[in-house]
Amino acid sequence: MFTPLLETLAEQGNGIHAYRAASQMSWQKAAEIPDHAAAFYLLATTIDAFVDRHERMPLMFAEVKQSFATLKQEIEALSAAYAAGDPAQILEALNKIAATRAAELD
Repeated sequence: MFTPLLETLAEQGNGIHAYRAASQMSWQKAAEIPDHAAAFYLLATTIDAFVDRHERMPLMFAEVKQSFATLKQEIEALSAAYAAGDPAQILEALNKIAATRAAELD
């Protein structure tokens, strides 16, 4: 369900344009798949934050690599939670990602 975002990033070279495309895909999926809207919304805002931080400056390879690895972990956690079909597990995954992202703002 969420792996096309990773595929988009990998296919387009993990640069700003790739993240923009993944963001657009996330927003579109949030509107198209209401049962997964919260997850796609969370991923879209995460990806948008990356674009906003790096849009007008060169990307460092280490940061791109780390951002991709983190996003991949989050997508894998969401995929597993939704595959299990347990609402508590889905909520736990969403809350963990949201809390981690909120802590980064401090």
